Amino acid sequence: MNRALEINKSDLVAWGTRELWNIVQAKKLERLVYVGIAADICVLGKGEGMVPMRKLGVPCALARDLTDTDSYPPEEALEHTLRILETQFAPTLDFADLLAEQGLWPGTESVEMVRIQPWGKPRRPYFFKEFTTVTLECAPQLGREIRYTLDGVEPAITSPLYSQPIILTHQTTLRARAFREGKPAGLPSDAFYVKLPATPPSPTLRLWELAPTRVRYPDFKSEWHVPAQTWGLTLRGVNYYQGITLHAPGEIEFAVPADATRFVALAGADDAPKGRFNAQFLGQYPSMTFQVFIDGRMQAESPVMRMGQMPWPFDVPIPRRAKRLRLVVTSAGDGSRLDIGDFAQSGFIIPGYNGPKNLY
Repeated sequence: MNRALEINKSDLVAWGTRELWNIVQAKKLERLVYVGIAADICVLGKGEGMVPMRKLGVPCALARDLTDTDSYPPEEALEHTLRILETQFAPTLDFADLLAEQGLWPGTESVEMVRIQPWGKPRRPYFFKEFTTVTLECAPQLGREIRYTLDGVEPAITSPLYSQPIILTHQTTLRARAFREGKPAGLPSDAFYVKLPATPPSPTLRLWELAPTRVRYPDFKSEWHVPAQTWGLTLRGVNYYQGITLHAPGEIEFAVPADATRFVALAGADDAPKGRFNAQFLGQYPSMTFQVFIDGRMQAESPVMRMGQMPWPFDVPIPRRAKRLRLVVTSAGDGSRLDIGDFAQSGFIIPGYNGPKNLY
């Protein structure tokens, strides 16, 4: 979100077709100009989007300099989307030019940022497995010179010049800024990327086959209360046979089998809130971190996890003579009652173990 964006008392926030239609009628609006992302999904298809408004007879236009697309590669995909939209659905315009013509925008200062695709933030990281390709793009009024860094430092005129997509292969904080005539133009932007560890093997002894030695639940009561061991875990639309589910903040402890060499799991935010009527809004709230402790010392921790992200793989070596394994799900500091965390496909690797057949 652009840090220069302000919402004041004259602004209106509409939810759904009916509410936006009421605003159009009350304000006697002659046309709606859409800005934002993504032109190929939200701008068109949401309840407040162009499609339902056009069906109600409201003329619509799209600000082509203030929109984006979810498709790839970004610049080519956006131009393709705009061509289809302009020829088959609605006109587009340059919003900066429109404001300048009305005397509402001097054009001497820009609050635009370099657009980074794909992007993530520390509290909503962008995960990738082996590598990811990042593209940078800036609005024409900022010029075409983009400088970037890969160490979190704000770009300067001496920073690397962007000329082609960037290939990332490890955890990175990328920052970018446009420059015009050797001086910064617009605001700096940043993105955070995390490389997923390798997917661990399935456990030979599953945690749900063991009785926990201690379980701690949240202090509050919630309709989302779940048992520590449960059926039907779902992460990113994938169903898992059984595993450990904790409502954050919560923790569970197990005795470590004598011959166990590793603890493995796939951890993530359960899809449970998606079943609610207003799931499109609830889905943004769950956020949690997963931690693995052995004999009181934290051995591994995930980044902040949210619904819809790829599960975080844990493959933690177990020291010899270890006694206790403790799994913790934190609320990541926001205290949401929708924080339902799963340790799916979780358990111990025990060489030579001949227990029950693995059902994962």
